[in-house]
Amino acid sequence: MKPILRSFGIFIRQIIRDNMLWAVCFAPLIIALLFRFGIPYVEILLCAHFQRKTILTDYYLLLDLVLCLMPSYMLCFASAMVMLTERDENMAGYMSVTPVGKTGYILSRLIFPAATSIPFSILLTYFFSLTDWNLLMLLVVSLLMSLVSIAIALFIFSFSRNRVEGMAMAKMSGLMFVGFAIPFFASSDVQYIVAFLPLFLGGEALHGGKWSAYASGSGGFFYLDRNTWP
Repeated sequence: MKPILRSFGIFIRQIIRDNMLWAVCFAPLIIALLFRFGIPYVEILLCAHFQRKTILTDYYLLLDLVLCLMPSYMLCFASAMVMLTERDENMAGYMSVTPVGKTGYILSRLIFPAATSIPFSILLTYFFSLTDWNLLMLLVVSLLMSLVSIAIALFIFSFSRNRVEGMAMAKMSGLMFVGFAIPFFASSDVQYIVAFLPLFLGGEALHGGKWSAYASGSGGFFYLDRNTWP
């Protein structure tokens, strides 16, 4: 375990020394502040201008889910960038023959960062959310968001040869979240045209009154009826 923890420490130091990755990991806090204080203010302005009671309120849950996703997504994106750099410098191959091993390398570069992001997802969503969250429910959703982020990090790492391509693939990975938002905007059966998208069923269950998350690539669905939670 000590070699793996040392490897994880190296990973953290690499992020601290890289201004871009440091900013990426700090971004969820900025997003949380914008969502918590900016969105309600914009809602007031829009309602006053269009003479309506609500405009953005129906999408508060979607914004909370984006906020819950951001810490794990950003940290796993940083993991993918670090792994691409280490592959370019042949450090990944060297570390695989050390006591860290291949399994330890994956743990220190993907599993540990995703696990570390879970408390941050819980804290940000709990204190900056626009809707009410149950702590146990929030824990489960944060866990599932971390699984989605691991899948995206693997997608970026697998289809990129360097950091430049990795950033391009990260933008492309945003298409995976389109299915998550579709049920919030399309209420008719037309929405099922995009049912093949990885996160569509999770978004549909959430918008339909149940909390769910689908870990892209894991092949499993988790449905949690919010009415049954304490």
